Amino acid sequence: MTYEKAMYEENESGIEIMILVRCVLEKWKMVVASGLICALIGVIIAAVTYVPQYSSKISYVINSAGATTEITERQFVVAEYLANTYSYLIKSHDFIQRVKAETGIDEDINQYISSNLVESSNIMRVVVRSDDADKSYKIAHAISLYLPETAREIVHSGSLDSLESPLPPVLPDANGNLLKMGALGLIAGMLFAAGVFVILQLLRKVVMTPQTLTDKIDISLIGSVPHVDINKKKGKNTAHEPMLVTNKKTGFVFSETYKSMRTKIERFSKKNNCKAILVTSAMENEGKTTVAANIAISLAQNGNKVIMLDCDLRKPAVATVLDAKEKVKVTAIDVITGKVSVENAIVKVEKYGIDIVGGLKAVGNSSEVLSTQGLKKVLDMLREKYDYIIIDTPPSQLFTDAAIISEYTDAGILVVRQNSANVDDVIGVVNDISQSKAEIIGFVFNNVSDTSILPGGYSKKYNYSYYGYGRSE
Repeated sequence: MTYEKAMYEENESGIEIMILVRCVLEKWKMVVASGLICALIGVIIAAVTYVPQYSSKISYVINSAGATTEITERQFVVAEYLANTYSYLIKSHDFIQRVKAETGIDEDINQYISSNLVESSNIMRVVVRSDDADKSYKIAHAISLYLPETAREIVHSGSLDSLESPLPPVLPDANGNLLKMGALGLIAGMLFAAGVFVILQLLRKVVMTPQTLTDKIDISLIGSVPHVDINKKKGKNTAHEPMLVTNKKTGFVFSETYKSMRTKIERFSKKNNCKAILVTSAMENEGKTTVAANIAISLAQNGNKVIMLDCDLRKPAVATVLDAKEKVKVTAIDVITGKVSVENAIVKVEKYGIDIVGGLKAVGNSSEVLSTQGLKKVLDMLREKYDYIIIDTPPSQLFTDAAIISEYTDAGILVVRQNSANVDDVIGVVNDISQSKAEIIGFVFNNVSDTSILPGGYSKKYNYSYYGYGRSE
């Protein structure tokens, strides 16, 4: 493996990880909700299983031999050393036996005793905690009776002076497990939800990067269109602006991407004598109509005579995308069925420098209509007058229309939306088109949010929620 290839594959892996992270972040409300539910469950478990504990406390002041009234850093070090010594002394066998004899408790009382040096001080605190308030007090009282005396007999380098005598506990200690179990439940719940979303994302087998497709099938990437959103600040009743290369708000990278694709399409078309080019996608809401319109406009901007033919008879959207609905009087279905001549159906959209044959209403029997020779005749007539015929089609995995249309066209372009299209569905579309006479120019990787995929490393946002099936694409 070459260094360049290794670097590329590493970059692709990084992109896929970032996409997975973004998928989890997009579901943050559900992730947080899962965490909160598990946190509540943890709190409930901690509350139900909690056995009340009672504590009796003793405090001592530790002084080293020859200590002065002014506490120095050395005295703190000595105090820590003495505290460790006294802690060991408390749990020594002889001392424990002495406490047992005093209290009459014949069991392992070490488990109830803990001691520590208060931070930044020479105060040692001894805590006796058990589920029996009387037991806790008896053990603490016995320790307070014998510990100072035993310390003087054994440890000669310091003194242990009583500061706080033990008292019988009245109320149980606070349930410390509530916070602990709640925190653990929150973390576990969020991690579980995030893991589920990651697994579901991987099981979907969606196309995350261009290489996901190019590694599996022989298809070329002709362009990666960035994700832009020029309508996010619009009011509820404000009309959406078109996501077209003529709109300066879409940005430099957006327009340059289509210029680059235009060059590739022109080269391919001249080499293979292609004029009629269909644009399709595997599933709905992948942005194929918007991509088709931008390709048509970009070709026209380079001096080509271009017409768009709306063969998405199930949900025509070309006229809507190009803001030409009011100009469409004769629909594509009328032309294909021979009710109206092509010349009478053509609408000039001066604003974008292209012509269209559009549609307004959905047709239920589109497959039967497209299977006739009507479409072939229309395309043959348009080939004589135009340099390029861009044909918008329905999603190929939902309907057979695109496969039927491909029999009459010269080439095809597949629109694949990042993190949306299923790999197997895309492969199926490519195989269907490959069986026709149409050549596959390549695929457009759409709605790309990852800067490393885009030309120049720029990042833009692209909103495809306006026109489409179920929603507008």
